[in-house]
Amino acid sequence: MLSSGAIQFITFSLIFVSLTYACIIADPRTSNIARFCTRSIPSFLLKQGGLQIVYLVIVLGSWSIIFTYGYKAIDNSNHIHSHHKNAGYLVFALCMTSWRYASSKSPGNVTARTIPLFDHYEYDNLLYTNRICPTLQIRKVARSKFDRYTKAHVPRFDHFCGWLNQAIGEQNYRWFLLFLMVHFLIVYGSWAMAAVLHGDAVDKKLLDPTFLNADNDTDLKIDYIAVLRYFCKEYPQIMCVLLLMTVVSVILGIFLCFHLYITAQNMTTNEFFKWRQVKQWHKKETQKIQLALKYGKVKSVFNGNGAKSGLRHLSNSDVDVACTGPIEEKPVSGSTDNEDIFDPGPIPKYIYNKGVIENFVEVFKPLSFRQEAIQRYRTTLEEEEEEEGNPAKWKAT
Repeated sequence: MLSSGAIQFITFSLIFVSLTYACIIADPRTSNIARFCTRSIPSFLLKQGGLQIVYLVIVLGSWSIIFTYGYKAIDNSNHIHSHHKNAGYLVFALCMTSWRYASSKSPGNVTARTIPLFDHYEYDNLLYTNRICPTLQIRKVARSKFDRYTKAHVPRFDHFCGWLNQAIGEQNYRWFLLFLMVHFLIVYGSWAMAAVLHGDAVDKKLLDPTFLNADNDTDLKIDYIAVLRYFCKEYPQIMCVLLLMTVVSVILGIFLCFHLYITAQNMTTNEFFKWRQVKQWHKKETQKIQLALKYGKVKSVFNGNGAKSGLRHLSNSDVDVACTGPIEEKPVSGSTDNEDIFDPGPIPKYIYNKGVIENFVEVFKPLSFRQEAIQRYRTTLEEEEEEEGNPAKWKAT
């Protein structure tokens, strides 16, 4: 007969595995439940700011269990030093501080007046073209995007983070990276709780190849399922948190590696998924012209800026982007069988990559905080004030 603790753990595990499948493994383009879990629910929570509440419930609830049950188990264990309790308090403080700090930092706001402060990048005429923002009626500087959740035009827009309830852009992306790095420290908590359980198993010789059955004095072979059931009975709360922290550590590790990768490329989440569309489109059109040439079905072939003309819809796309990418990713369109076929040429070059070191420097020392951008902004303000007949405020500074 299963104990109540084991039942709680098994129930928690089933729910967790189901959510992991729906949110991570299943493809939202083909699975209704995955689309519901990864698109519909996040979209609703993003609009309501509810993911911050979910974050606090999960994080504060997990740490409460660790402080209440985990620390008691550490005190009773001979296999892990008590100073890990102090380290746990420090990790908890860092997690909450980084979350609060990252959620309060502005990504920057492009307005008609602040355009000179954020106008660092040239237009690639592929993902970004010189055009007017249809919402604010101002010029869209390259790599910027209007975020409808914060109602701001964000420079170097990356994505909207529901856990922070904040858009991530040029001026706060470094704090978002810090937030991820600090929260990845929960892998340390996973190790500590696993060490407690392993120590208990060693002390009680649960890991020995055989153990003595006290009822009939016979040797029984170890059954790891039985050991798991024992832990579920004796430490149900710790087992639930350990499972949660382990899975979240893996997810956070993958997510952190993804952001370190795109940072090394000087690419944003928004650009990563758009560039993926560029590659899909280029592959599709290349295959199409190769087949057409092979079977002699080409009516006319257009060379030149085929990629830039065929992908112009990407620069006009303002699909909302969350942590996992576009909330509603539109399929890549290409030429149909009835249209003239054109050669897309070589795949376009991503022009914003400056090299790994300079790319990281640009993130941790944003261009809008550098003297060149500030001076450009001040000069523009001085010129505007002189045109209006007012003294320039910036000349005295």
